[in-house]
Order: sequence, then structure tokens, then C-alpha cells
Amino acid sequence: MKQTVAFIRTTSIYDDSRATKEILALYEAGFQVVVLGWNRNGQARERTAQLFPQPEITCDFFDVPLPSGIGMRNMDKLLRWFLWTRKKLGQIRNLAGVHACNLDGALGVARFCERRGIPLIYDIYDYYSDSHSIPKQLLGMVEGTEDRIATRCAATIICTEERREQIQNARPKRVEVIHNSPDVEQAEQAELLYDYAYCGSLCERRLVREIVEGYAQHRELRFAFAGNDIYQREVEASAASYPDFHFFGTIPYQRVLEIEKQSRVLSAIYEPTVRNHRLCAPNKFYEALALGKPLIVCRGTGIDRVVEQYHLGKVIDYDAGAFYQALTELLSQPEACAQMGERGRALYEERYRWSIMRQRLVKLYRECFSGT
Repeated sequence: MKQTVAFIRTTSIYDDSRATKEILALYEAGFQVVVLGWNRNGQARERTAQLFPQPEITCDFFDVPLPSGIGMRNMDKLLRWFLWTRKKLGQIRNLAGVHACNLDGALGVARFCERRGIPLIYDIYDYYSDSHSIPKQLLGMVEGTEDRIATRCAATIICTEERREQIQNARPKRVEVIHNSPDVEQAEQAELLYDYAYCGSLCERRLVREIVEGYAQHRELRFAFAGNDIYQREVEASAASYPDFHFFGTIPYQRVLEIEKQSRVLSAIYEPTVRNHRLCAPNKFYEALALGKPLIVCRGTGIDRVVEQYHLGKVIDYDAGAFYQALTELLSQPEACAQMGERGRALYEERYRWSIMRQRLVKLYRECFSGT
């Protein structure tokens, strides 16, 4: 009988690229996988059933609507989620280990795993206190809790070497770096339908609202947006007002890659005043490399140094005017953009290819969950 591993993540999973790849890595390592996720928009059950047809992967969801992100105003729902994940974990037979993502995925089950002697892999997509608005009086407690989990678990995963800074007060037994690389074996050519595409969270501090508002002065450009969060209404309004502004809503990750293949330029823009952004490892950065696309990034976010060193695109200040200037310049230089894309793809092949990351993950799973 195959051993079972629980994968815990507070998302709908089907639109979570990193979670999807890690779940498939567990499956490829020979485990039964029980996914415990959060059915935020009511579509998770149907869409994950299509995404994971393998009988060795089963998905169960916390069926409580959550239209916006997890924050203090949703604390009651978060507490119920903790209880739900703990209950579900206790019902799994032949449980060999748990892969829990972020503090909101691990907190409800960390003590359970410790008491039962079940290995826990703690996967830090984003250090919690650096990616959520937390009252100052609670900040030390939240950071201390996350550091304790990182110290006591079997292994801790971070998404870039720079993120070691965030867990410097923890004493992890083992740390693995797994980059957010897409699984793109070949950068196939596609018809270029869009000048620019953004498929991701429509949230604050990513220049989303400012770019959408500025589009009225650049309506000759062909834009594609996808995703959800607080600025979804603004994006929908632009799509309704301008024929060359397209919005696709929440879409599976494979569709994200298809839209990005059809775009001339991508971006990975974050406000650099946020520590989590200064240490960022955004999906969009790796996707641009894998797809051979030039990209626009923000100065002071870590990845700007890579873009400048390898001449992969444009580095700008956190400003919509600067974004549109950089985009216009790139679109006017198709040959230079092609060369940027080639350099990016070569860097992906050498350093970030998902097959490299998958090998690291599978090795980690087998050593932590199988005792080999």
C-alpha cells in the first residue's frame, strides 16, 4: 500500500501554480496525495477534479467563501480553517507526512504532527508577517510562531536564497530552495495577440490599479489581464470600455502560460518598500525566462539585479508612467526583445528549469517521508 502525504494550502489549488507542481511532484515520488484546500470561490472541486484525474490524488476543501485575502477581518474563518484541517488530518490513514504551505496552512496541524511523530515539511511561499497586515502588538507573536514551526519541522522550503534572511531567527533542521519556475520544456512560438499580459493577483502594491487607470491614455496597446482580488472591478470596467483590453477572470495555470506566450512583454512589478518584495521570487519572472519574453521589473526588488546583469528587459521605478515608457520602448525594439528572450531562456535552462526543482523536491520527499 502506498504511503499517504497530506498537502495543505489555503487556496482553491487549481489556480495556484506552485501548489499544483508540488502536488504532482508528490505523486511522481510515489505517494498517495490528499490535498486540503480552501474553496474560496465555489469552483475548486470541479476544477481540481479536471486538473488531477489521477486516482492517487484526492482533494477536499474547506467550503467557506472568501472573496478577498485572509486578514484580521477574516480571523473567525481562519480559526475555523485551522480546526477543519486538524480534523481532516486526523482522519487520514497511513499518513506518512504533511506538506503545509505558509503559516496559515501549517499552524493548525504543526502540533498534531509533532505529537504523532509525523514529518512536516514547511513550505514558505511568503513569510507571514511580511506579506500580511498584522497589528504591531501581535507582530512578535506571529513571527515567533512561524520561526518555531520552521525550527521544529523536518524541513523548510524557501523560494529563493535571499529568503534565508526572513528565517534568520529560526534554526531549521534542513532548508531547500525551490524556485517558482514553470514547467515549460520548450519555449514554443505562438501568435502574438497582446502587447502586454498580466496574469496574477489583482492586489495592492503591484502597480495593477495604476496601470489599469493609465490605460485610457494608451488604448492603442493590446492588453490581457487575468486573476482576481481587490482591483478586479477596475479591470473588468476597463475590459468593458476598451476593445483591446481583455480580461479572462480566474483561469487555470496552463491557460496563464498560453496567454503569456501570446504576449510580447511580461512584467514582475512589486513595490520595493515591502521587505517581502525586496526578497521576491515572482512566478512572472520565471515565466518570462521560460517563455523567452522580455520583462519589466521594479528597481530594488532583488530580481532587478538579474534583469540588469543579463539584459533581460527594463528596470523601472515603481511608477505607472515609467511602466508605459518602458513598455513602449520594448515594443519599438523587436530584435532587441528577441535577444532578451533568448538570454532569458538560456538562464532558465541553466539555473531555474522546473525539472531541476522537481528533482530536489522528490529527493526531499523521499528522505523526509520514506526514511530513505
